[in-house]
Amino acid sequence: MTLFYLKLIVTPLLMWAISLASRRWGGLLGGLLSGLPITSALVMTFLCLEQGNAFALGAIPGALGGLAAVQATYTFYLLATRRLGTAVAVLLALLCYGVAAYAFTHWGNLYLSIAVALVLIGVLIRASGREPKPDTLSRTRQRFWEIPLRMVSATCLLMIITSLASWLGPATSGMLAPIPVIAWPLVVFAHVQGGRAGMVAMVRGNAIGAVGVIAFYLVLAALLEVWGVGLTIGLAMLCAVVLTVGLATVLRRR
Repeated sequence: MTLFYLKLIVTPLLMWAISLASRRWGGLLGGLLSGLPITSALVMTFLCLEQGNAFALGAIPGALGGLAAVQATYTFYLLATRRLGTAVAVLLALLCYGVAAYAFTHWGNLYLSIAVALVLIGVLIRASGREPKPDTLSRTRQRFWEIPLRMVSATCLLMIITSLASWLGPATSGMLAPIPVIAWPLVVFAHVQGGRAGMVAMVRGNAIGAVGVIAFYLVLAALLEVWGVGLTIGLAMLCAVVLTVGLATVLRRR
């Protein structure tokens, strides 16, 4: 019951904080924050506590396959929205995620997933750099129900993923771990409210943050059995943050 209440409290609070940061400092920072392995850390922590460390380690290859699928989804969405409406693009992007995640989980391997994810991250960063800059656009008016709706959406997704873990098994649970529980609602809302430029900034931030997610899972795979849950996830998060901030700083200077 304690874990249930933790899920119920932590996830909406994170969504609330990131939404406020995105509103205050722009979509790129919101994308960076939501692109960090916040959802992944929550899912993997709950998998360790509820299913055991061996289950969580077994989920890591699937998680990296899922991460590659997430980057494929963002790439598809970024390109599809040049010609399609938001609603159609969202549905097709989610279908793209399902197909890509299944393919990576069942026919790929750890190294292929990492390689594809890095290539797609590069594509997203390059493509987003050629889009109109969102800071030249006027801010859109925020409605009172938007952040609560994001909080509910993120919490429901996390609950579903972790509740079905024992039935799905480690491979499929891992595949679902990097689902952008926090990032995807932010991307769609940014697109609907702020137009294409706001969405592109959010996607760019997520792509940069995905490099940190890869580091997070590699540290987790290497140290979980040796250092335990708390210390390993803390160190993995630290590595992810340092790598993400470093990459964002380098790209900003160019």
